Amino acid sequence: MKIFERNKWLLLMGATLTGISAHAQIPSNQAELPAFRKGTVAATIAKVKKMHFQPRAIDNAYSEAVWSSFMQALDINRNVFLQKDLDSLAKYKQSIDEDFNDGQTAFFDATVTIYNQRLKECNDLYKKLLANPFDYTIKESVILNRKKLPAPATLQEREDIWRKRLKYTTLSNYQELLAATGKSAEQTSRMDSALEIKAREKTRKMNDLFFKKALAANYSNELFTQYMSVAMIEIDPHTYFAGPKDDKLNQQLNKMYYGLGMELGLKDADYFVKRLLPGGAAFKSGVVKENDNILAISDDKGQMQNVSGLESTDVSNMIRGEKDTDVRLMLQQPGETARTVTVKREQVNDVENRAKSAIIEQHGKKFGYIYLPIFYMDQSGGQGNGSAADVLKEVAKLKEQEVDGMIMDLRGNGGGALDQVVKMSVAFLPGGPVSWLRSKDKIDSYAMSSCNALYEGPLTVMIDENSASASEIFAAVMQDRNRAIIVGPSSSFGKGTAQQTLNVGRMGDPALGTKDVNYGNMRLTVEKFYRVTGNATQLKGVTPDVVMQNRISFQAIMEKDYPSALAFDSVMLTSFERLSFPFNYDKIVAQARERVKQNTAFKNIENYSQQLNSLPDQPMSLAYTAFCEQYKLMNKYNKEILANRELSTPNWLNVSPALYRNLNPAFKSPMNEVSKGYSDMLERLKKDVYLAETLNILTDMVNESKK
Repeated sequence: MKIFERNKWLLLMGATLTGISAHAQIPSNQAELPAFRKGTVAATIAKVKKMHFQPRAIDNAYSEAVWSSFMQALDINRNVFLQKDLDSLAKYKQSIDEDFNDGQTAFFDATVTIYNQRLKECNDLYKKLLANPFDYTIKESVILNRKKLPAPATLQEREDIWRKRLKYTTLSNYQELLAATGKSAEQTSRMDSALEIKAREKTRKMNDLFFKKALAANYSNELFTQYMSVAMIEIDPHTYFAGPKDDKLNQQLNKMYYGLGMELGLKDADYFVKRLLPGGAAFKSGVVKENDNILAISDDKGQMQNVSGLESTDVSNMIRGEKDTDVRLMLQQPGETARTVTVKREQVNDVENRAKSAIIEQHGKKFGYIYLPIFYMDQSGGQGNGSAADVLKEVAKLKEQEVDGMIMDLRGNGGGALDQVVKMSVAFLPGGPVSWLRSKDKIDSYAMSSCNALYEGPLTVMIDENSASASEIFAAVMQDRNRAIIVGPSSSFGKGTAQQTLNVGRMGDPALGTKDVNYGNMRLTVEKFYRVTGNATQLKGVTPDVVMQNRISFQAIMEKDYPSALAFDSVMLTSFERLSFPFNYDKIVAQARERVKQNTAFKNIENYSQQLNSLPDQPMSLAYTAFCEQYKLMNKYNKEILANRELSTPNWLNVSPALYRNLNPAFKSPMNEVSKGYSDMLERLKKDVYLAETLNILTDMVNESKK
C-alpha cells in the first residue's frame, strides 16, 4: 500500500511532523558532539545519494542554496548578523558541498560561533531599547519583510533596525490592549501612558522567551537539526531531516495525544492557522479562525509566550498537553486587533473529519454534496472504514435521494492513501487506470477492474491550493477521463511525489563493543506519480476547467513556491478510455467562465487579498496617528475579503442534512441534534460563494444533459 501525504511546514493536530529534535541520543559530552554531527551529515547524505528518486547534485549550486537558506533561517529579519559577518562566511558558499560529501561541518561550526556572539549582543540591545518609551510622534517607518534587504553594516544601523521593529511590535500590542478596554485607536488621538508601559512590557516578554532559549547551553543541537533540515529541503521540499525521536512522537503518530486539532502554516517565521480539523477542540470552540496569526501561547506555568521564530517542536509542545487542560492562545486575524482565547485540550478524534454529505436544493433541482478532507485509511486495519468506503456510502445515500447532480469537495485535502483514491473512483468510473507511480527502476499502474460506476450523473470536483497529492490524482483522473468538471483556483498544490520514512544511523557490533547509533530519521522522496495521460502532477498540479481566482488564499504556499521543487515531466503510457460528456462541454465551461468574469465577489477577494498580502513589503508608519490609519486599512482589507467570501443573506443556499430516505423516521435526527461539526459545515455551505458558482455549473450540466 502506497501512502501519500503532502509535506506541510507544520502539521499540528496535536502532533508535529517536521523539525522534530528530541535529544535522547545526542551525546551529553560536548567533546563527542563534533563526531556525532559529522556522522549525521555522512549518513544523511549517503541515504539521499542512494535512495532519492532524483537526487540533486551536491555541488556548488547546491552549496550556495544551502548557505542562503540557512542564513535566512537564522536571521529572517536581517537584524542579527552584520554585513561583515556575512562577508566572512561567504567563503563557505561553494564549499558546503565538500563538507557534505566528506561528512564535515565546517560551515555550520563557523556560522554558529558568530551567531552566538551576535545573539548575546542583541540580548543586551533589546532590553536597553525597551527600558524607556519610544517617541511615537517621529515621522518614520519600518519595513516588516526585510529578508530581501541588506544586512546592517554597523552596530548603530542594527540598533536602529531593532528599535523600529520593537516600536512596531509595541504599537501592535498597544492596539490589542486598547481594544480590551472597549476603545479603538479611532476614538483616541493620544496614547495612554499606562497602556504604553504594558505594551512595551509585553514586547519585552516576547523577546525574553526567544533569547532564554537561544542562549541556552544546548541550543546548538537545535540549530544543527535546523541546519540539516534546511539542507534536505534544498534537495526537494518534501525531503527532510529530524533529530532522534522520542516516545512522544510515536504517541502522536499513533494518535495517543491531546491537542487542539489545528493545521498550522509557517510564513516568514510566523505561525498561522491554516486549517481547523473538523471536530477538533479548536474547531468546536468557535473562537479560533482559519488564517488567525498565532502571536503567543501559554506555557506550562500559564504565562503567555511569543511563538514567532520558535521551532515547530516547541510550538507543538506548547499546544499539546493533558486531557481537559486549558491552553490560551493570542490570535490575530490580519488587519484586526489581537485577542486572547482559551481552548480545552481534547483527544484528537477524526470521527468528524470523515466524509460527509449534504443536500442542496436550487433552481428547482436537488444536488448532492460530499466533503472529504483527507484520504484516510481504516485505522482498525480492516477495509470498511477508510475514506473510500465512507464516500461510497455517502454516494449511495445521495442516489437514494435522487439527486440531479453531485459535487465532490476536495478543498484543503492534503492527500493520504493512494489506494483509497483507486477504491473511491469506483463510485464514478467504470474501471480502468487511475494513476501511475514511478520509482527509479519501474512504473506501476494503479487501476480498477472493469465495473459499473455507482453514480453516472453530472459531477463537479472542487479543489484549491491546498488540494495536494492523492486529491490531485482524483481530480486529474476525473478530468482526464471526461468524468467531471473541475473548479477552483489557477492550480492545485502541485505535489506529485511520494516519500518514505527512514532511520538514519548505524548498527553497532557487540563483538567489537560498539553501540547502535541513532542520528535521527528522515523522510525521503523515493517515487513520483503521473496522470493517466502520462503527465506528472508535480509542480503544475491540476488546472481546473473553470478557474474562479488565481489564488483563493494568498497565504497558501504551493509547490511552485519552493525553488528546490522537482521538475514537471511526462512519460509514455498505454492508451485509456475517455468517457463522453452527455452535454456540450465547451458551452458549459464558456458560460461558467463568463459568469466568473462578471462575478464582483471574486474580483474583490482577489483585489483585497493582493493589497493585504503586499503590506509587509511596504513601509509601515511608526508615528502613532499614521500607524492607526494603516492598521485600520489592514482591518478593512481583511473584512472585505471575509465579506465577499459569503453570500448575502437573500442568496443563501438551501442546505440540509443528507439522510437515508428509507430510514425509520424515529432514527432521523433533526438539525439541532446532529453533531456540531456537521451542523457547522452545513452553516458554512449555505454562505459559500465558491459553492454557489459550482452549483450554477452543475445546473447547466444537468439542463444540457436533459436536452
